[in-house]
Amino acid sequence: MNKLPLLICIFILFIALPTQALQTKKEISAIRVSSKPIIDGKLTDDIWKGIPVATDFIQFEPSNGAPSNFKTEAKFIYTDQAIIVGVMMYDNEPEKIFKELSKRDEINNSDFLSLLIDPFNNGLDAFEFIVTPAGVQWDAKVVKGNEDSSWDAVWNSATVINGKGWSAEFEIPYSALRFPTKDVQTWGINIIRNIQSVREKISWNFIDKEEDGWVGQSGILNGIENVNPPVRLSFTPYFSTYIDKSSDHSSVEMNYRGGMDLKYGINESYTLDMMLVPDFGQVQSDDEILNLSPFEVKFDENRQFFTEATELFDRGEIFYSRRVGGRPINLYNVEDELKDDEVITENPIETKIINATKVSGRNSKGLGIGVFNAMTKNTFAEVKDTITSVERKIKTQAFTNYNMLVVDQSLKNESYVSLYNTNVYIPETDYIANVSGTEFEFRNKERSYSLQGKGIVSQRFEKGESDEIGHYHEMEFGKINGKFTWDYYHRMISDQYNPNDMGFLNRNNQINNNLNFYYNNSDPKGALLVRNGNIRFHHEARYSPRRFSRFTIFYNARVKFKNHISTGIYGNFRPIHQYDFDEPRIDGMKLRKGSSAFIGGWVSSDYRKALAIDIRGEYGKRLSTDNLRVFEMEFESRYRFSDRFMMEYEIEWGRTLNDLGYVDDEEINGNSTVYIGDRNRTYVENKLSSDYIFNNKSSLSLKVRHYWAKAEYNSFHRLKNNGRLASTDYNENNDINFNSFNIDMVYSWRFAPGSELAVVWKNTIFSDDDKVAHRFVNNLKNTFDATQFNSLSVKVLYYIDYMSLKRKG
Repeated sequence: MNKLPLLICIFILFIALPTQALQTKKEISAIRVSSKPIIDGKLTDDIWKGIPVATDFIQFEPSNGAPSNFKTEAKFIYTDQAIIVGVMMYDNEPEKIFKELSKRDEINNSDFLSLLIDPFNNGLDAFEFIVTPAGVQWDAKVVKGNEDSSWDAVWNSATVINGKGWSAEFEIPYSALRFPTKDVQTWGINIIRNIQSVREKISWNFIDKEEDGWVGQSGILNGIENVNPPVRLSFTPYFSTYIDKSSDHSSVEMNYRGGMDLKYGINESYTLDMMLVPDFGQVQSDDEILNLSPFEVKFDENRQFFTEATELFDRGEIFYSRRVGGRPINLYNVEDELKDDEVITENPIETKIINATKVSGRNSKGLGIGVFNAMTKNTFAEVKDTITSVERKIKTQAFTNYNMLVVDQSLKNESYVSLYNTNVYIPETDYIANVSGTEFEFRNKERSYSLQGKGIVSQRFEKGESDEIGHYHEMEFGKINGKFTWDYYHRMISDQYNPNDMGFLNRNNQINNNLNFYYNNSDPKGALLVRNGNIRFHHEARYSPRRFSRFTIFYNARVKFKNHISTGIYGNFRPIHQYDFDEPRIDGMKLRKGSSAFIGGWVSSDYRKALAIDIRGEYGKRLSTDNLRVFEMEFESRYRFSDRFMMEYEIEWGRTLNDLGYVDDEEINGNSTVYIGDRNRTYVENKLSSDYIFNNKSSLSLKVRHYWAKAEYNSFHRLKNNGRLASTDYNENNDINFNSFNIDMVYSWRFAPGSELAVVWKNTIFSDDDKVAHRFVNNLKNTFDATQFNSLSVKVLYYIDYMSLKRKG
């Protein structure tokens, strides 16, 4: 079917639809001063007298658009090196100001003040700086409304609680920002204040909840003239030492590492960031789970280099940074290469990164450029002959180069268009994986309607193998403003599309069509503060061959009461049977599943209280003969002992009865036979975490997690070509008992701006076998009898800023 006429009609409708007028932006001027005030948060310096005042703040919550109940005044001054902001936040009951301490880049139960700066005034990209009454700093880069708090800048702030409320001063050096080189600056600016005691959030320039995007709803800061972007050059050398001990070995292993991060501002817009000889040994442990699905588990990225200033690389969803320095390609093939009497003595689960570099930024014309490159070294497993003691190495991944290029142009009305490419190259095998694409979003002048789309092509080339070329496209059109919004979404992924050498995609070979309706009402009414709901109609088919897969209706509703207790329900309904083409693991096979219904509900208490509780429960079942039933429950509690000490405990339990899933397959007379098991699955996850904050620069954190999962098979079946099941003689033991236990304890001290000392203890236990434990206590005992790995490390990073050294010199 030719979709071009339909798209033309949609675009004409998109342009012609009537819209409401945009709000007028407030304006304020910054005043140049020859010397800066003392940054102590008191606002008593004479320099603050006579400076224009930004006031008349407006509620964001709870009564969006109403005048604030709390007076706030902000003033802006600047020097040749920095912009300085002073804010007085009045409160008739200063003794009720919430001032809980937290680690940097975390805000617990506290008031806070946010300074949002959009130096290019494009409504898309901004820098956010937050401070709490306890002096805790939080900063982020904001891209299209998404806050990336992994971005860290070096800036100065101070706060004071007084008889009238509390006050704050920000000193943001120009080296922490990117802004255009021109005589007169016009920046987007907003001040956002949170009054936690009454859960009121306010902003200087009104932020309409019914309008999509909050950066573009900032006010205007004028008056900054004749300032030049400074040389942005900094070095962060590090030194670390590790003491590792496995319970299987009596010896203790010690390692020393050293390296450096370098940041260089190529010009006012673009920054070079290099990581030389990286060290990620102190990164938080992954939450491992028992995965019986045909899909890979996607873990969060916790390595700072790969989370900071990577917003451009998120375009197209073709960059999954965990691929770099991730699991070797042939990790699990080592056993197949063992000779008689050989055993594996070492098989690294991660490749080692030699170095990584990225260049990113956006210029005054809205052109964003991102370049990423990383290299990993040859990775080997080591094996040993138990008779002759001869040792040898087996290569699990050869030297690999990873590269990504992004070009992104901002357009009017918070629109944009992007081009991007990723490339993975392994010279030893002449293997190349290339993914190229484009995406766009066009919004009308009033930013009430949006047309989005993307098109991507993946290519894989390997000597002696057939080329793999696949494609992906999607299109979305909808209303994005108002209490009632909607959108239509279409996506097609070919059967050969595969971005997973550097990206992440669980399933290809599918066609999706969604029609979604949303209702968001933040106007307080009676006992209610917020009412949200949505319903989505989802149709999925196979791309090749064209076959129906499933039809699902999703629903979600949430309300928040004036006492700040929230509750909601969610779920889905599949009124007709579905076909699962992925579970059999064999192309051309499918598993027929009956119609089903699923419902969940949750309650969340008021987080202002010392004790806060969240409860969630779910139930689902098949509406057919296979009798699948799903139960899940989650209980989470957190208790604030003081403004320094908080503890959180979470337990999650789930049980699935009569679940049908892949067990094994074999070839019989040239035909594939797939065996499906009827199994009961259970998991229990316990998490305990706590933070003790000594001050706004020093903290001690603890995270303990135990995850136990088991699967017990009741019967086995042969999968027929029509997706139904037949009897079989297959009866092997496929039961699984899986445990993962981790302790992460971290002491952190920011002893100087941008500099940190971290002491980390990590304890890891991992086990899985086919002997299922039926009692939690017995299983826990068996877990601690398994191999334990302990690591104690100390790491020191020291931030060196070139401009600071130059001024001191």
